[in-house]
Amino acid sequence: MATQQHSTLGLNQDDARTPQTRTKILAIACAVVLAAVFIGYLPGLQYAAERTPTDLVMVTISFLICMAYSTELSSVPVASRHTAIPLLVTMMLITEGYNNLLSLLIIITLVCATLSARNVFIGSIRAAAALVPIPMVWFVLGDSPKLLHEIFTSSIPRPEALHLIITNCLLPLVIATALLPLVRFVCDMVMFFISGVPIRKSLGEYSFTRIIVLSFADFAAIVVTILLPAIYQYSDLKITESPVRSILTVSLDVYALILMSFYTLRRMAREEASLRCLLRISDALPLPSAHTEHALSNIINQSLPNIRCIMMTDDQMTPRPFHSYRHSQRIKEQGSQYTIVFERSIFNRPFLPSDEEVLAAAASVLNEELRMNREVGMLRSESETDPLTGAYTYAAFIANLRSMQTESSSNNVAVIYLNIDQFKRINDRYGRLVGNSVLRTTTARINELIPDGAFLARVSGNEFAVILNNFDKAEDVENLADRLRDSTSLPIQTEMGTVSITMVTSLSFATSEEGATQLLIDAGLHESDITTPLHHQNQSTEEHLAMSDALRDAIHQDRLSVMYQPIFRLDDRTIQAIEMFPRITDSHNHRLDFDFILSEAQRLDLGCELTLSMLDHGVKDLLEFRKITPTLNNLCLTLNGSELNDSRFYERLEMLNKNHPDITICLQFGEAVLNTAQVQFDDDLAGLTSMSNVRIALTQAGTTYSEVSALANLPLNVIKLDPSIVNGYGHPLAMKIIGRTVEYAKEDHVHLVFSGINTVKQTELLHHVHGNEAQGNVYASIMAAPELRMRLETMGLALGAPEPEPQSATSADTTPETDDRAGEKTDGNDITKPSYDL
Repeated sequence: MATQQHSTLGLNQDDARTPQTRTKILAIACAVVLAAVFIGYLPGLQYAAERTPTDLVMVTISFLICMAYSTELSSVPVASRHTAIPLLVTMMLITEGYNNLLSLLIIITLVCATLSARNVFIGSIRAAAALVPIPMVWFVLGDSPKLLHEIFTSSIPRPEALHLIITNCLLPLVIATALLPLVRFVCDMVMFFISGVPIRKSLGEYSFTRIIVLSFADFAAIVVTILLPAIYQYSDLKITESPVRSILTVSLDVYALILMSFYTLRRMAREEASLRCLLRISDALPLPSAHTEHALSNIINQSLPNIRCIMMTDDQMTPRPFHSYRHSQRIKEQGSQYTIVFERSIFNRPFLPSDEEVLAAAASVLNEELRMNREVGMLRSESETDPLTGAYTYAAFIANLRSMQTESSSNNVAVIYLNIDQFKRINDRYGRLVGNSVLRTTTARINELIPDGAFLARVSGNEFAVILNNFDKAEDVENLADRLRDSTSLPIQTEMGTVSITMVTSLSFATSEEGATQLLIDAGLHESDITTPLHHQNQSTEEHLAMSDALRDAIHQDRLSVMYQPIFRLDDRTIQAIEMFPRITDSHNHRLDFDFILSEAQRLDLGCELTLSMLDHGVKDLLEFRKITPTLNNLCLTLNGSELNDSRFYERLEMLNKNHPDITICLQFGEAVLNTAQVQFDDDLAGLTSMSNVRIALTQAGTTYSEVSALANLPLNVIKLDPSIVNGYGHPLAMKIIGRTVEYAKEDHVHLVFSGINTVKQTELLHHVHGNEAQGNVYASIMAAPELRMRLETMGLALGAPEPEPQSATSADTTPETDDRAGEKTDGNDITKPSYDL
């Protein structure tokens, strides 16, 4: 406490432990004066020794009781305290024991002050300050003590005794009790000046209310004490000195004990209030992220009476007159610094050590809460912000719209959708780096035009959405959409030259009846147009949202299952690997499409959770399969792109490599991942290939420039040709190019897998180009783990019966029924993924 008090008054913190030079000199001077007075009154002790042991014991006990009581009038360590010594001296004068007991009083006061201060120098100063009022009491009372002694020891009738006391002794007692605070104050100012304590600041440390109240208490106590013998006296009874001394001593001791008990209980109550304040602070954790400091100060202000808790920066620290302050350590928040300040008026009680404990604890709690809020804010910003453009993610966009459903429907809300037309061509022609630059420039142009409070999100690879609210007219939104379209359609300068883009805009308004629900429906329609397969685009928005909720629940509750399809090596007709596909059903028991699962999980920020769950299921099933076929050790998994930014994915792969080093995980990615990949995508894949159990595969190869570029730039181990490649087997040039691709793959030791081999006709391409690795329904369809286990138990890794010989062209032309098989498409559309409904 002393350290904090000196720091508040502008002293060095070392002052509390080792007083400064001037303080030492003052302490030595006080000790010399006390020693001189002690020596001067030392002969009187021999008369005290002649008293009876009972009187001597009572005097000593009375002295100790009076010394045990003291209470602070100021928070400055060298300031004087309120004690019962002036009343004790008055009693000594009345009983004529002043000259005999003053030396003993000096010794006891010095010892008690030193023990209380735990410092000889401060103890000497406090003892001197406690004994300074004695000369004033002796001078002001004058002959009044002798008159009181004569009244108490003579046979004066009670009415006359009361009259003499009131007329002759009451005024000196009033003057003495009134001068006591003034004498203490003058003494304090002298000590402050000599010891170097700032006087102006020290004035705010006093509690003038306490000084006034204690002055009245002293006057009341001394008046009641001196009136007791007079009230006790009877006309026919003479009181000796011993009963008078006993009455006065007991009265004084009772007064000291009452004050000591009162302030002890008050101190305990204040410490209890401090503990309750700390408890309320801990119960309120975590504090609200908005205005954390105000929430903390409100708790303190409600818990600690007579103390005002405020937050102040350095430029705001202008102390008010007649107030004292305690400052906490500095609180740092977003580049600014401030401190927690406790303020009290001079008319309130002084600061206690418990107050400063609350202050220190509050500063520690606030610092920790602000640190946690910053970290949570950074994590939330990372999870809700698209790292490429800085706009919000699709999940944050949907969450914002959902939150508006609970708001008043009278609020005007609209969404502007901006779609970069033919963005895929930009990626194909210029590459991903230029495409990323186009996205960032478009985001910057949108931010320049949208008003404050607008919400900008990147809802898909090439589409943005702007949420507007509280606008006046729909025409304002339409005009803003026009300006956004004009601005974002301007050519963009890139390192590859000028890129021309076309922006398509659309609007969605919230009706007063449906509120933000209509915006959610429109948002779902936009997402289904962009990301869902063909057979999902005709579904209603409610069904689309229901599928999204089913996907979210399945991932959170781990209710997804995994399907498998083998990949065969044709030269030895054995299973080389098995590929995993997630199987999730909605509330109507309809299976969700594979591409929808990947894209929607990524937009819900659940892509990594989906991949980790599938990886756990796949490894568990593979270990069971290996009990039947121990050489089966390759597992293929398609990525959605969000895993590469999540440390959990890498940790899981490293743990798998450690626990099962003989299992190889082939990580596949396709067009969707390439189009949304970050700049560090190549480095991420290079880091993955450094793991001995990881292989990298490119799926749907041969359809876009981006994927062709990936063949040269990425560390690929496997290339899976898109099913559309085998659909064009009849074109001679296409077959020639595929044949050369197979040769190049063999030379570079890259596995080239023909996917989507679903008909006998498509096997003709494999025989013609000497393809060796294939996957499709003609060899094995997608199946559940029990079905695959049964197949392995009966057939092992073998392909089984020889694949049907491809029919001649004539036979094919005369038997068109062979093209119309279950699971085959006859409408000319490319097969992007095998269907689960087999």
